[in-house]
Amino acid sequence: VFQSPTISQIFPSLLEFLGSPDTTVMVAQNAPFDLSFLKFAANEHSFAWPKFPVLDTAIIARKVLSREEVPNCKLGTLATFFGTQTLPNHRALDDARATVDVFHGLLERLGTFDVSTLEELLNFGKKIKKQKSPE
Repeated sequence: VFQSPTISQIFPSLLEFLGSPDTTVMVAQNAPFDLSFLKFAANEHSFAWPKFPVLDTAIIARKVLSREEVPNCKLGTLATFFGTQTLPNHRALDDARATVDVFHGLLERLGTFDVSTLEELLNFGKKIKKQKSPE
């Protein structure tokens, strides 16, 4: 860490790698958590953070998997359920690989919810609302 490049040095490369919001969709597990760090770093170092469309595997999992299938929507639980090749261990690369495998597993489930396009997937959370019990 001592001789690692600074955020100011690497952030331009990260933004170049991520590309444009017109061509890039970010996929993350518990996306608000990770995005808060990226947005904070961008702001602290005077970089504009693009408004990428974001797919959150935790939110999608809550919509397509029952409690009988998974007791919670933590990355480790989802990775075990889908039999990912890499198990998450709170290291960036392994967690990213596990998230990709979980996302692929979730995509296979979406057909039963009439979700077949990116636009439908981005709107998926708005489409299905849990019914409140009458009181």
